[in-house]
Amino acid sequence: MGYRAEKNKIESKIRLIRIIALCVALVIVLGLCVFSVFVPPKTWKYYVAKPSVAERGDGELRIHFIDVGQGDSALIELPDGKVALIDGGDTSDQASKAVLRYLNALDIDVIDYLFVTHSDADHCGGLTAVLQYKTVLNAYLPFVNPEYTTATYLQFYQEVLAEECEIVYTSREMLLQDKEKTYQLSCLYPYSLDTDSNMLNGEEPECSILWLEYKGVGALFMADATMAREGELLRDDELNMLPVGVDLTRTKILKVGHHGSKYSTASALLEYCNIEVAVISCGKGNPYGHPTEETLERLRDAEVTTFRTDRDGAVMITINSTDGFGVNLIK
Repeated sequence: MGYRAEKNKIESKIRLIRIIALCVALVIVLGLCVFSVFVPPKTWKYYVAKPSVAERGDGELRIHFIDVGQGDSALIELPDGKVALIDGGDTSDQASKAVLRYLNALDIDVIDYLFVTHSDADHCGGLTAVLQYKTVLNAYLPFVNPEYTTATYLQFYQEVLAEECEIVYTSREMLLQDKEKTYQLSCLYPYSLDTDSNMLNGEEPECSILWLEYKGVGALFMADATMAREGELLRDDELNMLPVGVDLTRTKILKVGHHGSKYSTASALLEYCNIEVAVISCGKGNPYGHPTEETLERLRDAEVTTFRTDRDGAVMITINSTDGFGVNLIK
């Protein structure tokens, strides 16, 4: 082959490579244009760096403890396909990104049940962004006296009103149950909006405490409850004063109260409820020293397998009818 022919062959390859590169660039630009039509640019941060979460299997109930830093957020995928979100971290970009990226990773656009345990910013702050980008059908809220609440909660509450979803103020009762009664979610505290002493004094209650059960496995979400509140729950369980169907001795999973504060998670609670797995939601290097060594020691003494979002990231617990429950760390 002559020099000219070889040169023409090389130039043809170069032109072909340029054409292919141009086509690829055009496809990328076109794809971004189409993407931006459905996903506004300001929300792109909620669609990148999403966690890798497998699809939920038939008949499974999954609890996701989302790493929102120093705050609380738990997502529940119910076996009937409905979704519940408990709290949403604080007002930081870290928290809202963590929650929305997790929802997007699971292709969740509608939240059937939104629960807010109390008005502290590290529990309700990130939910304002959630309400802006997702549809919420039912909001279960604590009674909040404006004199004792935070500006963060008031901003969140305005978003709830704008959403025009059904609002329920939580008190001790059975809240959710599927038709086959395979699962139930109950509120254990506050007692009622009419009789609770904190309500009568014009203050908001300490926090809402929730209990979930599926296939004989119970999960207790303690929010920021203290040991005093734990003691009251154990007393009421022994006296059969909790909602119908609740049996704290069937609790296997514990969302540790108040991020692992030394004033929560008494040994009596761990032993009475037969806790096997505990999850502590806290931020790396937080200024409160959570979780405290006192709480960690009580968990170790009770031989409870403990996970921490500051160390382990998001934690997913799967409950099914054959294997009981299992734990996976989500990255």
